[in-house]
Amino acid sequence: MKRIGFYLTLPLLYFISILPFRILYVISDGLYLILYYIIGYRKHVVRINLSNSFPEKSKAELTKIEKDFYHYIVDFFLETLKCLTISQSELKKRFTIENGHLLDDLLKKGKNPIVTAGHYGNHELGNLALSFLIKYKPKGVYRPLTNEYFDQLFYNFRTKFGTILISMKDAAKEIAKVENFNYAFFLINDQSPPPDRSYWTTFLHQETGFFTGIERFARQYDMPVLYMGIHKVARGKYNIKVELIAEYPNALPEGELLEIHARKLERDINEYPSTWFWSHKRWKYTKVNGEIVPISYKK
Repeated sequence: MKRIGFYLTLPLLYFISILPFRILYVISDGLYLILYYIIGYRKHVVRINLSNSFPEKSKAELTKIEKDFYHYIVDFFLETLKCLTISQSELKKRFTIENGHLLDDLLKKGKNPIVTAGHYGNHELGNLALSFLIKYKPKGVYRPLTNEYFDQLFYNFRTKFGTILISMKDAAKEIAKVENFNYAFFLINDQSPPPDRSYWTTFLHQETGFFTGIERFARQYDMPVLYMGIHKVARGKYNIKVELIAEYPNALPEGELLEIHARKLERDINEYPSTWFWSHKRWKYTKVNGEIVPISYKK
């Protein structure tokens, strides 16, 4: 059944992918109305996340963020389909990088950095653009899809310009490898981790757990850590901003790398909240009086 569904869907995906961006955004405007006003995809999850993250905002302000998010998530989906057929020349028109010299400086020293980020901005297009925006070969950790046919499709377009993808279960083994080329190891860290193995901090007004891989890998292999945010500057156009967290991670107190990551991501979300994935069930757990407490997103 998965195979049949995949092959029935594939021609439509490629047809959408070859459409010009201006046509995609006309389609997006229509799909937004259906998704938001008729389907209401995970609207209760979005509203819980927004109200808990921005208790200081009025109902009107939260509604505006909510609508902007749904409009963006349709843009994101259609832009991601463009990854199937997009060229490097088209990507070059749509992406710029700020502070890229920070990566160049580390490369001159022969250091392979860890780059931390969140699901902020279009990370799928950004992944493809990084293959020519930076001099490092990107290695990205990802979570495979349950449908193996769609997983292979996504794997193929994500790697078509040279990015190396690593399944989450193989991340520790991959980072321990000695390579004959320089690479940047990308870790997205804003999903819901196992609560008993998390770094806990206040994030968007809530007690929040973070995966600890950034901290563990950076300290074990003495790898510099950078933060990367993909900022939307116009529809379909993005600026990737690079910031140094630490060149010498072991010089920082335990937990500081993750704390800085959380603060930078929080700053970006506060600045432009509609391009973060509010439909994720990010807060499956929180802490109350030091105790880990599960949170239900059920209506």
